[in-house]
Amino acid sequence: MVIEAYENLVSAIAGEFARKYKMVEASDLRQELWIWFLTHPNKVKHWEETLNHKQSTKLIARSLRNASKDYCQKEKAATLGYRVEDNYYYDKELLEAILPGVLTGDRNAPSTDNLSFTNTKKVASEGNNWFAMCADVDKALGKLVKEQYWIISLCYGEGMDNNAVAVEMDISQDAVRMRKNRALNNLLNILGGERPRRERDYTGQEHDVERTSDEQFLDSE
Repeated sequence: MVIEAYENLVSAIAGEFARKYKMVEASDLRQELWIWFLTHPNKVKHWEETLNHKQSTKLIARSLRNASKDYCQKEKAATLGYRVEDNYYYDKELLEAILPGVLTGDRNAPSTDNLSFTNTKKVASEGNNWFAMCADVDKALGKLVKEQYWIISLCYGEGMDNNAVAVEMDISQDAVRMRKNRALNNLLNILGGERPRRERDYTGQEHDVERTSDEQFLDSE
């Protein structure tokens, strides 16, 4: 039975998130995770039948952690009086659209039809979120080390291409690409947050064999 097979895993993850989100009761979170099993029977069955026990359990644990995070964020939002959808989620595409305005001082919001961070607003300035995101990025830039800030400034503030930046910094173009990518990743880490995921149940015809290594519960077995 599902309950017998995953009771310890559900309890461990519920306890972990309940300790992190003080407004959440572990018992409520356990119930939410059991609901996840009821709403994703095809996914669980497919993983159990096509993967070994450790791999399938890791994937289930990852999904339970995602479900826990979603639930806890909603409870936190309700407690503090805001909506989860009011949070801003950053990726490289959005970050690269924001950086020129932040570095040059031109805060006019561009059209976001082709940006992946929203599919509901035609321009990012609607709801004043564009200026909030610019402020977030401006603050994050101040936490970069000098070299990373320099390369970001040259690329997105001065509008230099990789060749010009390579000449300016006396490094190769490959080094420019690598260091720029590292600086962008560092900015994303500083900004924090992850894009919300809509997890769905799927049939056995689809395959998902992603591996994760962040389930300490499993690694300790």
